[in-house]
Amino acid sequence: IRQLLLTETFRQSGKGSEDAKQRDPANRLLHHYPTRRLEAESIRDSMLAVSGRLDDKLYGRSINPFRPAEDGAKRLFSGPMDGNGRRSLYLTMSIMAPPKVLTTFDLPDLRLPSGKRTVTNVPSQSLMMLNDPLVGSLAKHWASQLLKAPHNTPEERVSDMFFAAFARAPQKHELQQWTTAAKDFLTTPDLMQDEAAWTHLAHTFFNTQEFIHYR
Repeated sequence: IRQLLLTETFRQSGKGSEDAKQRDPANRLLHHYPTRRLEAESIRDSMLAVSGRLDDKLYGRSINPFRPAEDGAKRLFSGPMDGNGRRSLYLTMSIMAPPKVLTTFDLPDLRLPSGKRTVTNVPSQSLMMLNDPLVGSLAKHWASQLLKAPHNTPEERVSDMFFAAFARAPQKHELQQWTTAAKDFLTTPDLMQDEAAWTHLAHTFFNTQEFIHYR
């Protein structure tokens, strides 16, 4: 069945009414915008943007992705950990060693034509978000930027983090839970200047399902 997608469809909420769910449980009539996971490049670019490291200038030379080891014979050279903040569009792609952070989230095989990307949900993706040095370094940079912001209370800072990561305000119970989490990460007497605590919290934001999904 061919369906015409109008701009109005893409402006719809991701929440469907109970009546619509009963009438159209498979959402074939597009009564709401279905939740979808961001593509690999968008996940990396989102972390750059939220952390404050994104360089949004257009054009310029491509940049090598970070590699733990270089191989001059194969022309596999390493670039900065965060690619100097450049969008994923500008990362150099190599058939022999494409960027790891992108391939983990279903970057198409560079050796084969692909009409549609696959979307998987596998443990390696969660492990990458937990342990990859890029994610950790961007969480730390986000925390350093938060410490410079004029926040008066932990709740105010957590609210700003919600807006940055999820583009929404936290609900009352979420604000309480995340503020408590920040206090649990405390390593110094002054929470508002505890970079380690806010780094852990920023890392936690990156590891939520809401951060890598669009609704």
